[in-house]
Amino acid sequence: MNILFVGGSNLVIKQGISTLIPECLKRAGESVGNVYNIAVGATPCLFGLENLSLFKKKEIDLVFVEYGINDMPLYANDRVLWETAFDGLLSLTKKKFPKAHVITILLGRQKERFWKNQQRMHQKMKTISESYGALVVNIDEMLKQKSNSVDDFSKFYLDDSHYSSPNVTQYISDVVVGEYFLNKSLGYFASSKKIVNKGVGLNVYGLPGQVECFENSRFHKQTTVLEKNETVELKVKGSPVAVSFISASDSCSLLVEMSGHKKIINTKRKRATLGKFSFILKQIPLYNIFDKKVDLESFQTIKLTAIDKDSLLWNDGDMQRTYGMEPAGIQDKKVYISHISTF
Repeated sequence: MNILFVGGSNLVIKQGISTLIPECLKRAGESVGNVYNIAVGATPCLFGLENLSLFKKKEIDLVFVEYGINDMPLYANDRVLWETAFDGLLSLTKKKFPKAHVITILLGRQKERFWKNQQRMHQKMKTISESYGALVVNIDEMLKQKSNSVDDFSKFYLDDSHYSSPNVTQYISDVVVGEYFLNKSLGYFASSKKIVNKGVGLNVYGLPGQVECFENSRFHKQTTVLEKNETVELKVKGSPVAVSFISASDSCSLLVEMSGHKKIINTKRKRATLGKFSFILKQIPLYNIFDKKVDLESFQTIKLTAIDKDSLLWNDGDMQRTYGMEPAGIQDKKVYISHISTF
């Protein structure tokens, strides 16, 4: 079988579940072929939907989806956009791979202050996933039930958002594969009703202009470069919902203007994390702009300008605060845009 992983950093870490699940399947007697992993750390399901839209492989038998941790900010800041994105991700998965078995893995944050909101989001993820015939494995709930057997629940975690490896990640992988085989033998996937792909489709746009490529062991990403104070306009269909980009050491902020809305997106990582990576692939959703009632078949022009906090176009009220990102200073020179996404 060919396997696809879509999600966040828990599908990327060494000796993590994207490595261990295929090994578990092999030990159980499955013949594992190609394993594709389009997961990106610190990105929400909206980015998973974008990446899946661009993913060209056709023969996939088993898909693992994991956004139970990374989707918290999107869920908290724009519930409508989050639900549309997660529903769209499951819908596109079934549309592209109608015969594939899909498993949604629910992972959770360690700190208790997130638990109530996270539980509500997990319940909605379960409802949406099952409506598309996906099997849901709630690892977060299982581990919390076991918390009384250890002195400190945090021992299950490497940090607030990642599980300890290889012990806990091995347990997670064993449980997920066990649940898959159990439910498969009980006819869960065979008895699923014919799925109607009702999700809203995502449009993904590149930009014209100067090109710069970024490459590491996992990605080769082509971007369009906007020099500071440079503007580009793009005609798009539907409602703009996200900007994906490369965050580099000289990244500017980006002013996004569209149909009466203005957003300033900071594309530079904060100084504390800037030196850890040569570049970071990111996507930032545009909160509280998407409206399902608007005609998503109409076209509009979106205007993008690279700026810094000393620019005449800067307005603190337009800035969308995003964890880990900071406004560009006078020393910052460019924005590296990968795609604009619209619903």
